[in-house]
Amino acid sequence: MPEKTPSQTPSQNPSQPEAQQVSPVEVARQRLLALERALNRVVIGHEDAVKALMLALVSGQHIALIGPPGTAKTMLVTTAARLLSARSYIYLMTRFTGFDEVFGPVDVVALKNNELRRRWSGIVEADIVFIDEIFKGSSAILNSLLSIMQERVVYDSMSGQPIATNLWTLIGASNEVPDDELQALYDRFAIKVFMSYLNDDSKLLAAINARWANGVHAQPVASMDDVKTLHGYAVALLQRGKVKDVGEVLKLYQVNALPFVKTLRGKGIILSDRTVIYQLAVLYGATLALYGVTPENIAGAVYDIMPYVARTPQEAAEIRKALDESLGEIAELNKKLEQAKDLLKVDKYEEALKQFKEVAAYDVTRLAAKPWLKPRVEAIVHAAQDYVKRIQEHLERARELKEGL
Repeated sequence: MPEKTPSQTPSQNPSQPEAQQVSPVEVARQRLLALERALNRVVIGHEDAVKALMLALVSGQHIALIGPPGTAKTMLVTTAARLLSARSYIYLMTRFTGFDEVFGPVDVVALKNNELRRRWSGIVEADIVFIDEIFKGSSAILNSLLSIMQERVVYDSMSGQPIATNLWTLIGASNEVPDDELQALYDRFAIKVFMSYLNDDSKLLAAINARWANGVHAQPVASMDDVKTLHGYAVALLQRGKVKDVGEVLKLYQVNALPFVKTLRGKGIILSDRTVIYQLAVLYGATLALYGVTPENIAGAVYDIMPYVARTPQEAAEIRKALDESLGEIAELNKKLEQAKDLLKVDKYEEALKQFKEVAAYDVTRLAAKPWLKPRVEAIVHAAQDYVKRIQEHLERARELKEGL
């Protein structure tokens, strides 16, 4: 796991309103949210993959992007690395790729002096490593990648010594889910996202405009220092994050996650102990760190991240179905809220405002017979009301500026 930086935890209570927080964590958070918005303006129609990559970065975990060729997997990673000004290493694997091609060849100059050592490739120094068609690698390559993912070291076959790497997040891409014999490697990916082609005409049009009319963002909007600062805050929330009027974050994770984990296991969806004890927990902390320690996120973060543990598209669909069943009649309400957020990310303020208003108008008293759903609904409605207020204020300022010209 990446180095923890709890000293960067803000002195302010994380439950305070965002506007009142002035800290390195808040600065980092705003920059990373700006990165997410920038990615959504470039990689159109893949908001879920963008969010997943953001959470992988903040949590310091690895992410697998599964989908057919031409679904913007490489574009997403390269754009994110550029906007973060991060050191990156990118390689397209084939079944014929040799170990030296990925990790570096023998140092010929040293060999002339009777020294046997490797001239390491950029994989050792990179913050972000992207391996396309990762599951086509040989066993020697995949075993070395496994040690990099797990220990952040690569074992030198020449000296037998571990070589420390600078890896923060490894992103593996594939056109298909790996075979059973690769499940140990696959399980190291805390996040798995299944991408597909854009079928919505409006998204296709937006993607064309983003590619040809709007150009691509060239200037960095955040840095790896911001990522590490927010990561330290996420870890600190889990380790000792007792939030006023909320409680201990780790206990909140347990209360929200464990019952649903049992439900999924009962349906035959395997969640390893590593996933439940560590990966999901750190993703929960990363969600709160990035999007705020709010009642809505405390109640809903587990539901948002749970589909990322699915091993296949079919499992992802089953998990979403189970989520809908557990949320009952508020599933559609939550879905509408998330759709409104996606609209807001691409600056469609009027459309987003309309959906937020519909959510904000929900009558909570309808749940009198289902009191266990009330906290979740109240959090959703409160979040929608807050978004309505903020968008209206934004539109009013924009109108005033326009009239003043």
